[in-house]
Amino acid sequence: MSNITVACITLPAFYDKARNLTQLLAWMEKAADAGADLVVFPEQILQGYLPDTLNWNRDAVAWQLAQAEVIPDGDSVQALLQQARHAGLHVVFGMTERHPVHGEVLFNSAVLAGPEGLIGVYRKVHQPGDEKHVYYPGNDFPVFNTPLGRIGMLICYDKVFPESTRELALKGADIMIMPTAWGYGGDFRAGNADPMVDRYTLFGRVRALENQCWMLESNLCGRHGNLHYHGHSRIINPMGTIVADTGEQEGMALATMNVREEIQRARTTDYIGYHFLKDYVPVNAPPSPLTVFNRHTQPLGGQDE
Repeated sequence: MSNITVACITLPAFYDKARNLTQLLAWMEKAADAGADLVVFPEQILQGYLPDTLNWNRDAVAWQLAQAEVIPDGDSVQALLQQARHAGLHVVFGMTERHPVHGEVLFNSAVLAGPEGLIGVYRKVHQPGDEKHVYYPGNDFPVFNTPLGRIGMLICYDKVFPESTRELALKGADIMIMPTAWGYGGDFRAGNADPMVDRYTLFGRVRALENQCWMLESNLCGRHGNLHYHGHSRIINPMGTIVADTGEQEGMALATMNVREEIQRARTTDYIGYHFLKDYVPVNAPPSPLTVFNRHTQPLGGQDE
């Protein structure tokens, strides 16, 4: 497929799974009516994100345990897969995934589905703050072949680490998709002057440019739990230019893009002929001592698939 139309949605999340599902289904229909081939939703948009990332909350953990779903058998997941088939859409959405065997094991996951059904799942690798007390980490950055191009996913804090998107790019990803729950550093009154908004922008544009790939971001908006979210769901091209942005409110960033043509231009003529992946030299840096320590203190020795 040469040209595709992409919709990145900014939405509020609620601690009401039925309400979240209703707005996801409605926005999928709106995106399809606007001609979208792919629609991207925020992190944890199905169950709602944690009320805080710095304080353990028994009720929040109980909520996630009660509302988690197995992929693809959960009722809400099935409803979203059915809507994708009905609308002829590809869709990415964030959710709490329950391990199919070990019911106490939860993942912060992003689901990729299409008209043909489930395509793949990504489990968040890098976990900030209190996520460590709720979710188990993923251990891979898979890339999936689709009619729209090769798609890889990451979630929120993953984009702080350049290795995340570099691995996706080295595996051949054309489109890197990031559902996120990226809040203001303070409350909402600073608006776009809040430094966390600037850092969100900086990371997104750099990750697209340094890999000369497309970067699609979908964020929450409004107050959720104890945090305030700034929106700015975006479509960023392989030169690191923001081509569509929802702003701070609920809405849709929509753009039509020629996926491969713009990647090829970025890697041949648009950046004075430099192809960053071709010139990339892997660095054999030793692991952080803290990383080694953490590997020996994980509560679960391995993940059953």
